[in-house]
Amino acid sequence: MYALSKDARFILDRMEGDRRYEVVDLHAFVPDASAEELREVMHELWINRHVERVGYSGWRRHRSAPAHQGLADEQPDVRVAPDSGLRQTKVVRPEDLFDHDTFPDFFR
Repeated sequence: MYALSKDARFILDRMEGDRRYEVVDLHAFVPDASAEELREVMHELWINRHVERVGYSGWRRHRSAPAHQGLADEQPDVRVAPDSGLRQTKVVRPEDLFDHDTFPDFFR
């Protein structure tokens, strides 16, 4: 993740966790910013996973979990090495993905 811009850090420091902010609320934090500049700042915060979209035009400070978190609990065949930060995945061959008995003529 990249270092945040001055305006992004300023807005993030003033946002309360799990509270919905509309564009008007966010514009109050940086009144000199244009609508386009505010959109770019919020996009920066969203890309860096500091905020998430709420509804059509709202934002909420809530750091999203990385995509790999929680998968170990959902998939019993995945093993996670302690303190490694990495997870092992099961290798699946393409032929294991199809029920060959159901479609015998399809793979000829």
